[in-house]
Amino acid sequence: MADLERRRNEELARILHQLGWSPERLAREVNHALPPGLAISSTAPYKWRDRGMVPRSPHDQTVCEVLGRTLGIAVTYAQLWGRMGGNRGAKILSPHLLTDPWTADTAQTALRDAAADAGPVRLTDLFRGADLDRAAGRLATPPPPVGGGEGALKIAPALVQELRLSHLSKLRLEQACGGGLVLGPARAELALVAKLLELGAYDEPLGRALYGTAGRFARLAGWAAYDLGHDAAAQRAFVAALRAAHLSGDRRLGVGVVGGLVVLATQSAGGRGLDAVTALAAALEAVGDALDPTDRALQLGRIARAHGRRGEKDAVREAAERAFAELDAGAGTAGGTGAAGSAGAGVEAGGGGGAEAGAAGSAGAGGGVAPGTDAADVAGDRGEVRADLAGMVGEGYLFLGDHRRAQALLAEAVAGLGPGRARARALLMVRLADSQRRTGRDREAAATADRARALAAGMQSERVARALRDFDAASRTVLPGGA
Repeated sequence: MADLERRRNEELARILHQLGWSPERLAREVNHALPPGLAISSTAPYKWRDRGMVPRSPHDQTVCEVLGRTLGIAVTYAQLWGRMGGNRGAKILSPHLLTDPWTADTAQTALRDAAADAGPVRLTDLFRGADLDRAAGRLATPPPPVGGGEGALKIAPALVQELRLSHLSKLRLEQACGGGLVLGPARAELALVAKLLELGAYDEPLGRALYGTAGRFARLAGWAAYDLGHDAAAQRAFVAALRAAHLSGDRRLGVGVVGGLVVLATQSAGGRGLDAVTALAAALEAVGDALDPTDRALQLGRIARAHGRRGEKDAVREAAERAFAELDAGAGTAGGTGAAGSAGAGVEAGGGGGAEAGAAGSAGAGGGVAPGTDAADVAGDRGEVRADLAGMVGEGYLFLGDHRRAQALLAEAVAGLGPGRARARALLMVRLADSQRRTGRDREAAATADRARALAAGMQSERVARALRDFDAASRTVLPGGA
């Protein structure tokens, strides 16, 4: 019964007295600092002060920020809420987002944080190699109990399908128009699903389906944030997606999320020292036959690209051959590896980044072009999936400086992607243009970049805009030995 005792928050009471604020005034100030959908009631601060309750994230941190800004000195979480005990309010995630307990409670906290983009996260705090490997290994373990599901809000199973359709429509918009168009709506839908998980009445199968839907929205929010260059927010969303995927029991979704985490980790300051090949290979081994050949082919394409970054030419070729063999097995065909032959095509339809670093010479490009998708989610035919794979391996060869193979593969990818994949096509066009520029084909390079520029007009993608800026800057610099 100790948890039910009223315990006055003396620190909060002291600060309110010092400021001359009533609890109602604190509620107003907190609401001014939050989006409208996260507003609190005017009586909530009474419960915090007089009953020792701790608000949920992001309200807990927002109260600290509001009070600290008004006082002119920092008010820390531990100072304001720490004495109330760990079981008296909302849980918070540690800076090491992959190492908190893998439970339904922590997953819901992560989903709410991702939906609200709450709290600053230092990139250097997020990932350690062993943490990411262990997170990938979670896919081989049984999901924990869903828990909850005892709320008063009745949830019809058909609602899950409606939410999946909503996710697919936003996914297609993100692929065609850029992350800036869908980041807000994706976060709003993620917050909605998180609220259903918190307040809803559901059994185990329906609960797992809801977590799967939440994981897809979190993954989409992560890729949209990444497309805008918001790496920390993207990483937070991907951690939430991985936790939700684990609870859902959908190992295919989990592998796609691990692939996204690998791309983000290797693209940011927090990813130094991580072995992208090891982490993704561990995830593939963990799920075994749960992936169909198309999904496995796309993840092998990521591995081929990662080998390219490491300068491992033979490994690129081996991974590419395996990827195309898997794709052919899924199609029931014996050959046809496309313009590059078995040694080499490759881009990325299975989620994760592609051509993202822009002007192809940047050392940090991470590949793929259909962020956040399972093969089942891709709105394209088998030829478009092959084009994705061609783009990934083409980027791998571009990292190696093998421009002959890279240009053949990138050209195949650009030709194979349809109008619904405009953002991916634009990014890969810039990669192709950079390779052409580096081999002295300046006129072709300028024409290819102009095509990308026309395709990207009005697109809400910082990655595309940065890629074009980098290409333009590189084009103004004469390469050693160049004309």
